[in-house]
Amino acid sequence: MTYHQAPVFINEGIFGIFDDGQVPIESTDWSGSLIAPMSAGAIVRTGINTGNVQVEVRTGDSSDSPGEWEEEATVLVWSPTGNLRIESVVSGPQLDLPILSTSGPGWYELGVEARGRRQDPDASVLESAEAYRVSLRLSERTAPASASTAALPDSDEEARRRRLLQG
Repeated sequence: MTYHQAPVFINEGIFGIFDDGQVPIESTDWSGSLIAPMSAGAIVRTGINTGNVQVEVRTGDSSDSPGEWEEEATVLVWSPTGNLRIESVVSGPQLDLPILSTSGPGWYELGVEARGRRQDPDASVLESAEAYRVSLRLSERTAPASASTAALPDSDEEARRRRLLQG
């Protein structure tokens, strides 16, 4: 198990897990409180509006969970190019953190744990007490043969329509 940490600049209460810099914002499923998956990658919602938060990336297999995490969520994300990275929507990729999708293109289970999101809600602070831990592992799920990179993670058209109407 390896941990990598770096501050990430937050703007408008979010940071991204984007695939090769793609931000398909029109496909965002805003129904989750912590993670909003998109047709490629996802957005992580923060408590603060603007400032820096600490992000930790966990690589390797382990079920340990050191630290006191107040919230956690897991979603399926699609990586069409195999280049999922933590990114600030203003500053771009956080190069001090590793590429998350180490197995190349495919479906991944994205896990995010958070603490401190309620400490300074919607505040603008230089250094926030918020912290996030991100982990990604290759999923057994595969996209339908007819799916394009613009397809939402739901292969069922009715479920896709419901998700779009929620957001």
